[in-house]
Amino acid sequence: MEVAPMSWHPVLPWPIVVVLGLLLVGFTLWRLLVDSHHRVRWGLRLAIAVAMVVALMGPAVNGAIARQAASDVSVFFVVDTTTSAMARDHNGEKTRLEGYREDMAKIQEEMPGARFAIITFDYTARVTMPLTTDTNALKTAANNLRAENSLYSGGSSVTVAQERLKLTLEGAKKRQPERSRVVFYLGDGEQTASEEPAPFDLGDLVDGGAVLGYGTEAGGRMASTSADGTTGEDIKDSQGNPGVSKIDEKRLEEIADQLGVPYTHRAGGDIAPALEDADPGTTVEGEGAAIETYTSLIWVFALLMSLLLLIDLFVTTREIGRLRRVEAGGTP
Repeated sequence: MEVAPMSWHPVLPWPIVVVLGLLLVGFTLWRLLVDSHHRVRWGLRLAIAVAMVVALMGPAVNGAIARQAASDVSVFFVVDTTTSAMARDHNGEKTRLEGYREDMAKIQEEMPGARFAIITFDYTARVTMPLTTDTNALKTAANNLRAENSLYSGGSSVTVAQERLKLTLEGAKKRQPERSRVVFYLGDGEQTASEEPAPFDLGDLVDGGAVLGYGTEAGGRMASTSADGTTGEDIKDSQGNPGVSKIDEKRLEEIADQLGVPYTHRAGGDIAPALEDADPGTTVEGEGAAIETYTSLIWVFALLMSLLLLIDLFVTTREIGRLRRVEAGGTP
């Protein structure tokens, strides 16, 4: 029968564990040798000290070698956070912003091991999350996406993120030229700035991706938003009529052509069809960083320490009782 190999994963830096071990084991061993009247008690404490030192060294049984999924892709989400993101015409009466969050999560699931970044835009563009492989950071950032404060909402351009995206892609290419750069543009294509939007001009910086469109031709009413992300009553125009935002698919198709990626209208459902022509790069199981799994045995020594402490407490209590009987004039 093959015995699984052991490994050590110290709870504290091992030099500290060694020093503590020498002090604890050395002291209890010395007391065991010099205190002949309490050999049992000091023998127990020596065993407790040894168990404590072993536990602090983090004993474990090695397991299998696991590998993370590896990907050669850097993904850049360009997300529309103008007031129209609060229009309630996505997959029923969900806001478009909810649709963005859902699809970002689906894309992440379809592309394990990729690095992700988020650029949001309204009247200006900003990097909300730099490139990372931390999927929890991506989920948190996506869940915290907020539409701009509608009180200060003005005209916005659908390509206002052009310069910010270009600088970010150039930086990624310079640092890791071997990685594909995939761009997913999520928005409704509604141009509210008075001038025509400047086209995306990114050259060979984009290797794949897709433009994902949200909203309907009929449009949806928009809730007002505040600086802290809370929503209020529906927005009204200058005549007091409900403010309605409509998708502009022609504009979105133009953006897709400029980026050199396909356009897909999104209304919920499976994300896979939207990724078929996106050329998102490859994900290879078993080619990522190796991770050696192990089963910690600290609990075994912690349990042993607890048992020895209980026995020590019992022995000490019994000796105290005997001494009290002697002092009271009784039999020991």
